[in-house]
Amino acid sequence: MPPPETHKIRHVILDRDGVLNYEAPGGYVRTPAEWLWLPGAPEALSRLAQSGIKISVATNQSCIGRGIIGISELEQIHAKMKREAAAWGVSFDGVYSCPHAPDEGCRCRKPAPGLIETAVRKSGVPRRHTLFIGDSVRDLQAGQAAGICSWLVRTGKGKNTEAEIKNGKYKGLDAARIRTFDDLGAACEHIVKQRRIRKEV
Repeated sequence: MPPPETHKIRHVILDRDGVLNYEAPGGYVRTPAEWLWLPGAPEALSRLAQSGIKISVATNQSCIGRGIIGISELEQIHAKMKREAAAWGVSFDGVYSCPHAPDEGCRCRKPAPGLIETAVRKSGVPRRHTLFIGDSVRDLQAGQAAGICSWLVRTGKGKNTEAEIKNGKYKGLDAARIRTFDDLGAACEHIVKQRRIRKEV
């Protein structure tokens, strides 16, 4: 599937940790207090929302399958995320989490495409008008497996991911289709700018 023309994007699916919020010490956000926005992330979401673009989140949360936190704790973390996003005029179309440990063989844990496919199906927006943004190779592989154009941000694991891709570590990844931005703000600004330019033409 060819990448969508940027001005035609109507749905953006986002990874969570390293894209929206800081990675927590030890690798897992365990409490709402540990969930902290990356600089500029809520403003970036606000720009998308003001442009009429749907926003979803698709996140691996194996901390549940590993017994580190429970479903109720994850729901409290996401309640904080939604509440603070709402203060910026942002309402998520959906927040989808994979609770399984890596050895459970589920279809939803990225790099499997299940979470992204669910987000696409429930949004009602076709794949060709959908974009996925993440910071890890698992994100990019999941987007590719779901037939969704995917972009990389350099926050979180992004800089390491970018270097590994350039070094040819991931042979099965269609690197030519991956655009890379410094952070979510830069990626969203590009989307909004292209939509604005298109309207002015």
